[in-house]
Amino acid sequence: MLDSKNIREKTIALSCNSGAGHLAPSLSCVEILTVLFRDFLNYNIDNAKDDSRDRLIFSKGHGAYAYYVILNELGFLPQKELDNFYNGASIKGCLTQNLDYMIEASTGSLGHGLPIAVGIAQAFKMQGKKNKVVCIVGDGEMQEGSNFEALALAYRFKLDNLLLIVDANSLQAMDRVEDVGLDNKRLAKVLNSYTDNFASIDGHNEELLIEKMDDFFKNPHANFSILFCNTVKGKGIDICENSIAHHFRCPTQDGYVLGCEDE
Repeated sequence: MLDSKNIREKTIALSCNSGAGHLAPSLSCVEILTVLFRDFLNYNIDNAKDDSRDRLIFSKGHGAYAYYVILNELGFLPQKELDNFYNGASIKGCLTQNLDYMIEASTGSLGHGLPIAVGIAQAFKMQGKKNKVVCIVGDGEMQEGSNFEALALAYRFKLDNLLLIVDANSLQAMDRVEDVGLDNKRLAKVLNSYTDNFASIDGHNEELLIEKMDDFFKNPHANFSILFCNTVKGKGIDICENSIAHHFRCPTQDGYVLGCEDE
């Protein structure tokens, strides 16, 4: 069974062992991904391409290290890919589509994931399929106009099979989101106006994540759902938490020693 503490430790190790950056944005969504894969997403452990599977579009594709670790834990992603990360592996610093590994889309060019997810969700609706679509975006990414075009379409098409999860860690590549665009309190209000199925929660609280995801996956709704998850960028390593400098920086560059994760 997936465990978020174990996933966080292995995510940190993946970065430290390879020297890869983008660890901090990977750590803010550990619980979100763990709960999704452990408790809700429908997939076939023996067939990554099973047509009945739900689709996860991980739009903040630069922060995918925990996603890679979970795919490895589930048996979709070979261990050799993690062992050779940043040294010849086929997986990259940003997600590249590989359906054999159940990586549904190439992302990291921010603002692309939600439009993809809306298209997939509408296709499922048109075909009468019951598959769910989940899209995880970053809060900085919500400054992209393409996302708001996609939200308008999601509302127009009444995509009750779509869940948008915002990893709201209050930071983007070069600054705090409030110093570039909307602060997250205002962003949440804007997003709330697009649907009646909106909730803002602590994105590291698994009980709350389970409660809200359970509502999406098990109850009927008139339109798409938004889960606004307030998170901590770099969670689990003091020097990385809420740090602008650590968007793309391996903590070993600052003297961090693997195995000293904060309790």
